[in-house]
Amino acid sequence: MSYFRAQHVFVALMAFSAIVAFLVPAQYAARFQPQVQRLFAPVSWPVSAMASAVSNRVAPPLSDDRRAAGDVKAENQRLRAEVASLETQLDELNRRDAELSKLGAARTYCRIFKVIGGDSGPRDSLAIAGSTLQGLKDEQYVLYPGGLVGQVQRAGVAGSQVRLATDPGFRIRIRFARYNSSGGPAFEPLATPAVVAEGMGDGTLGIRGLALSAIGYDAKGHPAGKTGESLSAGTDYALLFDPDCPRVLQGEMIGRVVGITARTDARLFADIRIRPTETLSKLREVMVMTREKAE
Repeated sequence: MSYFRAQHVFVALMAFSAIVAFLVPAQYAARFQPQVQRLFAPVSWPVSAMASAVSNRVAPPLSDDRRAAGDVKAENQRLRAEVASLETQLDELNRRDAELSKLGAARTYCRIFKVIGGDSGPRDSLAIAGSTLQGLKDEQYVLYPGGLVGQVQRAGVAGSQVRLATDPGFRIRIRFARYNSSGGPAFEPLATPAVVAEGMGDGTLGIRGLALSAIGYDAKGHPAGKTGESLSAGTDYALLFDPDCPRVLQGEMIGRVVGITARTDARLFADIRIRPTETLSKLREVMVMTREKAE
């Protein structure tokens, strides 16, 4: 390109720049600024990177932190310990949330408490690290991911006692159900009537007021109906079905049917044993239903 043409191009560009700068309103000209700047990116990016590298080598940025190296190391160690502690707390919160999620709708009403130990006497009970200051009251229901644990029996300022469902004299109304693995509801209620289960003190609950015929058994204690129609030990479960309990607890697991025999003192009645899915006396945490309505 000749000097004459280059001069004309230069003058034209300068004139165009003057028009944009002084005659075109800023709000219109600013719309095209980012698009124009992108044209120089292939040149500006590598030049900027090279300039930054040279500047950092020739005149590295200086820190205004004048602390000794030992102090910085000590602070880093404290920060590492704090991060480790926070990560542990986060893991614990996630674990607790996972445990509560197993309760379904009841999780909204429960709080987790540590188990201090079992009853030193003959009763089936647990001491928990919860008090009346934390909202515990007598007769509140206590749960675990496997179902019902029992009820708070003695709530105090220093601690509380939980009476287990397997404790002698503990009574709860239940109904029998069978797990359906072929789809539909998880548990299907059986045609057997609802009945009161009572703690037996040996880690089980017993039912002794139900006639053999009501569960599909003959007078000798053998299944009398077709296969699958009679109550079955090892297959069927007991679920909470008590009008005195909060509605959100209806259907909570009580345990699995582990034994069905004819009573020796009343041959027409059954002796049914139910065992919780875990040994209640060995639980390390429980969930107490501290309120019946979500806040």
